Amino acid sequence: VATGLSFTVILTRNGLVYTCGSNTHGQLGHGDTTDRAAPKIVELFKGPSPVVQVAAGASYTFAVTDDGTVYSFGSCTNFCLGHGDQHNELLPRAIQSFQRRNILIVRVSAGDEHAVALDALGYVYTWGRGYCGALGHGDENDKTSPELIVGLKGQVAVQVCARKRKTFVLTDEGSVFAFGWMGFGSLGFPDRGSSDKVMQPRVLDSLSSHYVSQISTGLYHTVAVTNKEIMFDKSSIEDIAIAAPSG
Repeated sequence: VATGLSFTVILTRNGLVYTCGSNTHGQLGHGDTTDRAAPKIVELFKGPSPVVQVAAGASYTFAVTDDGTVYSFGSCTNFCLGHGDQHNELLPRAIQSFQRRNILIVRVSAGDEHAVALDALGYVYTWGRGYCGALGHGDENDKTSPELIVGLKGQVAVQVCARKRKTFVLTDEGSVFAFGWMGFGSLGFPDRGSSDKVMQPRVLDSLSSHYVSQISTGLYHTVAVTNKEIMFDKSSIEDIAIAAPSG
């Protein structure tokens, strides 16, 4: 399940997509702007390629199919849909930039004003509003269609995560790279210096002693999960057993 601003996207086990809620910009993918009080199936995704992942921005939606195609629909403000224009899409539309280059996408994340995608080889692409360096290209320029982040060369990404003016990338070595807005410390860098912006991917040193397995970010905070084992000695285990409730 993915949730946007007043709408919901539901992915079933067999790869079908249902949407409901506000449909002001066509973010439900039914070819109109009529709100839906109950989940309605998105007809386009009843084809031979099941959907394997969905993501929702404020007023737009992404769906990734098992053949590596990314579809986007809804509001295209800030070029968030990745089609090179700012025309709203009432029906799911494949992002041609990936298809033309035979790039197979496995995961996408929708921020408030930008998006990030991960391909099958571990490369990362961003597009949308570049404010505060959220796209990771070393500037604050907007990108109308997906662009490879060259600052992550040599890294193999396994997860991407975007939210308000910031992006996180998790690598196969358990390292976390972050870039964008440092507001409220949500990027995890203690040294703000003279700027609250990180313009290019920067490794999060505070987690260097851990192998991070998952990361998630909200508007003003971020959570990381590690797979580091916790070792207990015999007395600790006994204490835990004694303290455990019966029944």
